[in-house]
Amino acid sequence: MKSRAICYLDATLDAKVAAAGAKKGWSKSSVIEAALKYFFSSAIEHERDALLIKRLDDMNRRLARMERDQQSLMELCDLGMRYQIAYGPRLSPAAMNQAVAETAPAFEFYRSQLERRLAPGRKLLGEALADAIFSEDDFAKPKSAQTEVVPGTSR
Repeated sequence: MKSRAICYLDATLDAKVAAAGAKKGWSKSSVIEAALKYFFSSAIEHERDALLIKRLDDMNRRLARMERDQQSLMELCDLGMRYQIAYGPRLSPAAMNQAVAETAPAFEFYRSQLERRLAPGRKLLGEALADAIFSEDDFAKPKSAQTEVVPGTSR
């Protein structure tokens, strides 16, 4: 036995319920009953959970990418310092001051170029890694269709 319920709907929602109820085999009551069954079913909870899980996965992926970029940058700095310490000339304090003075214009040029490059928000390391990493399509093409990619150029 079904119980009777009275509800009030605004005009636009009532028009939608009436249009859905006008279909063969449906009535306004059956449309509202189906909507309430869906509302109270676990399916809506699963959909909400799936959306939340998708958002959390996206955030986790972004954080992992940031961690990877940071780790790559630290390794790059470490390698640069190791190279400088291992192969750099040993200078006296006076010679070091002279070397700093002589290289100051080149260093300032480097800094200005780096600042210009980073101003639009591009990531140098990300672009370098993107050039070095292959996609699945690179392995799916026949060898005659593959072209050599030179780092720093577009594909």
